[in-house]
Amino acid sequence: MNKEKFILLFSTLMLFSCSGTIPNVGNEIAVQETPDKGEEVIKQEVSVETFTIQEPESPPLPVTVFEPYMIKRGDYLIKIAAREYGDSSMWREIYEWNKQEIGSDPDKIYPYNFLSLKRNAEQAKNCELEFFEYTVQSGDTAWSLAERIYNDELAWVVIYMDNAEVIKNNSGVLQPGSTFQMRKKLDPCS
Repeated sequence: MNKEKFILLFSTLMLFSCSGTIPNVGNEIAVQETPDKGEEVIKQEVSVETFTIQEPESPPLPVTVFEPYMIKRGDYLIKIAAREYGDSSMWREIYEWNKQEIGSDPDKIYPYNFLSLKRNAEQAKNCELEFFEYTVQSGDTAWSLAERIYNDELAWVVIYMDNAEVIKNNSGVLQPGSTFQMRKKLDPCS
């Protein structure tokens, strides 16, 4: 019977040690009763090895967050995936994360719009927008303002997004004397 217990204990130990747990081995003294050929029971002190199974510490799970990414001129999802993740095949994940904003065609993304990209929380940047006020002058257009302030005429989209309410209240016209909010940095995450 003792041999069977030892084999069971040894098998259990091997099972745990193979599954990544770390055994802690110690010795204890136990009293063992063994019947003699007669009716008399003999008590013996026996050294017994004991095992304590310690579970290994698991590493903390990485926490991911979504970070805004401003689409640049000439960007397409494969190019963004290769640049941002080092793996061009991740364009599918980027598309899935942004499907509602992009629509049914992943090839139609436009400069100065934003996508959401997953990042480890500790690598995420603080992307707060900072603005300055600009008073619209006679002859200003969103196109010319974008060229003058951001050095890229296609950035008119950003001017429109940031000032949509003011433009809408002026029937879509840039009225001289109106105050626009202009970004200090075109891409707050760069």
